[in-house]
Amino acid sequence: MILLPIKLGSVEVRNRVVITAHGASEMFRNPLLPAAPYIEYLRRRAAGGVGLIIAQALYVNPLGVYADELTERHARLAEAVKSEGATLMLQLVHLGATFRSEADVHRPPLWGFSTTVTDHGEVAHAMTDEQIEMMIAGYGRIARMAAEAGFDGCEIHGAHGYLGQQSISPWLNRRSDKWGQDRTLFLRRVIETVRHEIGPGRILGYRTTTDDMRSPEDDGLGVTGAIDSARAILATGEIDVLNTTVGHGGKTYARAIPSYRFGEAVNMPKARHLGEVTGHQVPMIGVGRIASVGIAESLLQSGACEMVAMTRAHIADPDIVAKFSRSEAHRIRPCVGALVCNSRKLAGFSEISCLHNPEVLREHELRVETAADPKRVIVVGAGPAGLKFAEIAARRGHQVRVYDSAARTGGRLRAIERTAASDLASTVDHLTSELALLSVPVSLGVTVDEDLLRTAGADHIVLATGAEPDPGAAFLGADTTQVLSSAEALATDARIDRDVLVYDALGANDGALVAEALADGGRRVYLVTPYETVMPYGGISHRMETPDILRRKLAAIYTEAVIGVADGRTVSVVRPDGQSVADLEAGTIVAITALGPRIRLAEVAARLGLPYTLIGDAMAPRAATDAFREGEVAALGV
Repeated sequence: MILLPIKLGSVEVRNRVVITAHGASEMFRNPLLPAAPYIEYLRRRAAGGVGLIIAQALYVNPLGVYADELTERHARLAEAVKSEGATLMLQLVHLGATFRSEADVHRPPLWGFSTTVTDHGEVAHAMTDEQIEMMIAGYGRIARMAAEAGFDGCEIHGAHGYLGQQSISPWLNRRSDKWGQDRTLFLRRVIETVRHEIGPGRILGYRTTTDDMRSPEDDGLGVTGAIDSARAILATGEIDVLNTTVGHGGKTYARAIPSYRFGEAVNMPKARHLGEVTGHQVPMIGVGRIASVGIAESLLQSGACEMVAMTRAHIADPDIVAKFSRSEAHRIRPCVGALVCNSRKLAGFSEISCLHNPEVLREHELRVETAADPKRVIVVGAGPAGLKFAEIAARRGHQVRVYDSAARTGGRLRAIERTAASDLASTVDHLTSELALLSVPVSLGVTVDEDLLRTAGADHIVLATGAEPDPGAAFLGADTTQVLSSAEALATDARIDRDVLVYDALGANDGALVAEALADGGRRVYLVTPYETVMPYGGISHRMETPDILRRKLAAIYTEAVIGVADGRTVSVVRPDGQSVADLEAGTIVAITALGPRIRLAEVAARLGLPYTLIGDAMAPRAATDAFREGEVAALGV
């Protein structure tokens, strides 16, 4: 069913696969910055065969008009996407009483339906009746622009805790006037206005929550209230497609955009229920980590929904539909739920990215072309950087061979298999499979030395040799205490004391994942970090859920703290100024500290006069995202 066309109103969409709206490029929203990267980003995915694309939201401006350049770049976007055969809609949203206003000195106070405090601690202004009418007119202006630009329709966002959902939520709309007495009035007026502007021949969609995950006793809607609101919206008779999600923003965003901690289609039971009780009045889009075509197909076959959103899956691989159509589903680059994309957006970065698809929003810059002068290349190291280099170099026509001393590919990332983030290992499994299909030899259990480099006859050497722990621990008593790296602690044959202290000096995901894995294994685990909070650099999406998980599983968490002295049994935890915090029994310390690049072969290559390139951790130990990116960029330069 996934490839069958479907009618949305009077518009036929070529198949059932959807890319839902997601903030990918702040540059595109700014008329003074380049539009081309986002246009090519969506065009590339349209060319990959997706049926419906809902472009990132253009924020409603109740106070004025939009620059001509914004209309023009949306027209260029529509032309590019529709020329590839996809249907294109534009999402309309106002964020209302969310986040903070201080980033833009020109911005007025946050507008909401009641005087309310956002999750980020800013008080919002309760709109007057006149301002609500201005807001509705603002939705209309965007809809008119979308129609003039050639879009096939618009989607009104009524979820994720933004203004639309705020209007129907009892705890955010406490008004006693008509807007509070009938809390669906605002959205119904918006729908009426938008339909008037786009006309009957274009698609009008609505994004709804199936459960705001807040109980009626806590002024929430719950499942029943969410269904009642959706019924009122559908009763307008103007909606052509219903898009779904869950939650009300805030921490529930972690469930709306599920990470690797959740299985596929985790939110579909609620969507299925909504469809059943509303009688599937209009086609419904199922959403929530639908990452594989097999799951997507099963949802459609079962009648759970009429269309499937594979948004993050298309960030990872724009050719999902094309590969499925030509029976190459096994070659789809998997979405692993790393949430690099969403975390970058929530952190305010100008562009999203992907853990293992560096080409996101760099489709022109990183396009793969055949090499003019094919070379014989040896890659030393089969971690993320080395594997990615080998894949891209082989696709360009170079003769590539990969060596690694380990028994499996994956490098340092392979240890992730024994944590809650085990899905991330699929990134290196995918590359390993691709190299086999590209006939690239991968020799494992081989230590590359001077003799091998001298006799291999390579034109170029790529050193993706990774990193290693610093042998000197940064605290007293390390010589009497068992100190392990994260990989050593996660090894299946690791002998670890029952009481473990995880010291996280980097603040990314490693420390939290290792601590959780050891606790799940039955050990009493303490987490100590010098930062003010747990995993400050672990990505906002993960920080919405992981600290709460750790508090449930660990013996204790100490922030703004360091290790003082360890004597083999007791570890003193102190403040950076020396103030004592706690003395803990812990025979094992897992040190998540800075690694050193493993670059001994660079001296050998230089002495032999062989051209070489350092990539990944061998260049500077960082995250896997950096390694995948550097592998691709380096391969394009050889």
